[in-house]
Amino acid sequence: MLLSIIIPHYNIPREMLERCIQSIITQGIPDNEYEVIIVDDASATPPTWVTATATNIKLIINSHSGPGGARNKGIENATGEYIIFVDADDYLLDNGEIQQCIDRLKRERPQILRYKYLVTKEKEKIHTKGKSKIRFSNIISGATFMEKNNLSGSPCIYFFKRELAIKKNIRFPENIFHEDEEFNTILHYHAQTLIDSNATLYCYCIRKGSTTANESKEFEKRRISDFIHIIERIHNFAKENNEKSNIIQARAIAHKLDMLTVDAILNMMYAGMSTKEIISKCKESFEPISLYPLRKAGYSLKYRIFRKMANNIFGMMLLRMILPSRKPAKK
Repeated sequence: MLLSIIIPHYNIPREMLERCIQSIITQGIPDNEYEVIIVDDASATPPTWVTATATNIKLIINSHSGPGGARNKGIENATGEYIIFVDADDYLLDNGEIQQCIDRLKRERPQILRYKYLVTKEKEKIHTKGKSKIRFSNIISGATFMEKNNLSGSPCIYFFKRELAIKKNIRFPENIFHEDEEFNTILHYHAQTLIDSNATLYCYCIRKGSTTANESKEFEKRRISDFIHIIERIHNFAKENNEKSNIIQARAIAHKLDMLTVDAILNMMYAGMSTKEIISKCKESFEPISLYPLRKAGYSLKYRIFRKMANNIFGMMLLRMILPSRKPAKK
């Protein structure tokens, strides 16, 4: 079997899950080439009706362990050569471009094949996301891609070889937010072959009640705490693998950690933390692992300007004045 499509599910409205499933089974992929694995994360009402939708749909009831735990259960039960994740409230686009990707998977057998996605919120206009800052026409390593691009946290924008995750024991942290940042980083670190395709396959839907749309103060506080913990875990991974890493892998991890630290500072600002609170948190969490003050590096002009401002109290105050009060939705 070529493809395992894993859908983590938790209390999603039935009509959204139905839309998601229909978007998959109408892609025209032969039934013997794919399976759909829906992992329910202990919903109030598990979607037992899904197995009647098609013969190649499996339902697994998981103990509540968050999206990371649900995806891990899907990986462990998958039989396809490649895995793709689709969130239950999102869907695949009906534009025929998935076949281009499948053809390349069969022909070139990369460990990762990336694609673009669209974002929509309620009735707002759809816009394309996931474009690479630097695109590559040839097959490259995952580390090369990560070194040259700001790697998105979403695990829903690429196919990856199941064998890679199994052999390298790559799994999502469970019961924690931002679990996908760690998974994506380690997967790309290990991938020796990656294709950065121009196909647009996925529609990411921001809705009221979703994790991304939650704006409560307690939620923001936990999200920031978890984000910092994930950064620490990735730093520990880099430290543990320092002697095994080649120069590109080392630079890729360093770049990813720098970008995550920037994102963490931005999240603190969007959460309404004061300048003193942000600097205090940076010194407490990032200074011991040499991520703050932000490191001097030959990244983009935007990074270099942000670094100079975020590394002192007056610059940080100015950043808080000019940045929007809420974080723009992204994935």
